[in-house]
Amino acid sequence: MAGGSIVTLLLSDSDVRAICDVGALAAYIEDALRKEAKGSRAQLPERMNLGHGSVFLRVMPAVLPESGLMGLKFFHGSMKDGVRYVVAVCSLETGEVLGLIDAAFLTAARTGATSGAATRWLSREDSSSVGVIGSGLEAETNLRAVCSVRPVTRVSVYSRSPQRREAFAARMSQSLGIEVRATADPLSAVQSTDIVVVATNTGPAPVVAYQGAWLEPGQHVVSIGSTTPWLREIDTDTILGADAVVFDASLEQMGRESGDIIAVLAAHPGWRAGVSLDRILTGEHPGRQRPEDITVFKSVGTAAQDLIAAAYLLREARLHGVGIEVADIASPRQF
Repeated sequence: MAGGSIVTLLLSDSDVRAICDVGALAAYIEDALRKEAKGSRAQLPERMNLGHGSVFLRVMPAVLPESGLMGLKFFHGSMKDGVRYVVAVCSLETGEVLGLIDAAFLTAARTGATSGAATRWLSREDSSSVGVIGSGLEAETNLRAVCSVRPVTRVSVYSRSPQRREAFAARMSQSLGIEVRATADPLSAVQSTDIVVVATNTGPAPVVAYQGAWLEPGQHVVSIGSTTPWLREIDTDTILGADAVVFDASLEQMGRESGDIIAVLAAHPGWRAGVSLDRILTGEHPGRQRPEDITVFKSVGTAAQDLIAAAYLLREARLHGVGIEVADIASPRQF
């Protein structure tokens, strides 16, 4: 920051990929989310969804007093032509725009990091095997985060494309330094594993990627793919068969945005067994109580996660001299 002048740091997607350590981000997000939950002053209004034809715009604002941040993520586009993601981070004290960040990788990284934080609390401490359904970017970031919090030595992966799952297995074996093997069907990927990561865009009901009939005692399941009402990823038996179900948003929000939870509430209107991740991180709820418990973490993502992840990236960017500094792009107007 030359001469003490106010600047805004611009980070591209390649900048973010170069400096983001998903394991370190998991610890950072866990600590910040815990502080916000204990402070009980965070404001996370309902996200705004707009559309025109096949184009959509989603806006996710947040005010995080314990972190000293305010800002938003917005993403827009279409499934046909692609989607763009941007996070704007501002100082709550001064109003300074601290950074504008391409959030394509950031979104996948904070999703994985939050899953890692949840897995630290919900999986057995001796968990050493992971079954992954999905072979995209978020399957990768979730696996990296899980491996950062548990002593994983064996991973199996399934996705519908043989080429993609084989490539994922080869890439992650080399990157993580552990055995990652591809399987020909989803059950083979998750059978006899301690942790299951379901990270897909499987599609509308009745298609699901993971079935409750596959649950095993002591297993922890992470599910991050059903983030719109028309997407399904796990069936209702997965939710109903768990001893503890943990959400990263309120049940009300989950019931509006996740096709998986919409299906549960439609079949069982009185179901209210989900617990917020906030209560787990602050110790208000134990999460896993016995080694044989089955736990499920169901995520749709929040603006708090986005802003916290962005703050981590801004810190790392300044440490490593990454990004472009520009004069404060939003100078204050005096009244």
